[in-house]
Amino acid sequence: MKNQILIASLMLVFFSCSKESNEPSNTENIIRTSGLNFVPSTLNCNIGDTIFFELGGTHNAIEVSEETYNSSSSTPLENGFIFDFGSSGYIVANELKTYYYVCTPHLPNMKARIVVN
Repeated sequence: MKNQILIASLMLVFFSCSKESNEPSNTENIIRTSGLNFVPSTLNCNIGDTIFFELGGTHNAIEVSEETYNSSSSTPLENGFIFDFGSSGYIVANELKTYYYVCTPHLPNMKARIVVN
């Protein structure tokens, strides 16, 4: 009987730990679009965090340099992230830096940043 309980417990642990999900585990790291804004406009997170993007159909998100961000331009950052109009996806904050990004058709107002601590 003890062996059956042990096996059942191990199976429960295995299946609950190996369950895959497409839902973000940290709801604080979700960037959405609302009107002509990214929400939040500044996301503070930690290195190693996953940041999820959920964009409306008329919005994209293009990572740009700080200079491009400050000049409200949309030249993509080489090797930066790009999320197409209406797409969803994620990045992993794998370095201590600030990620700057814009919505190309809604500049100069629609821009935001991710600050990684």
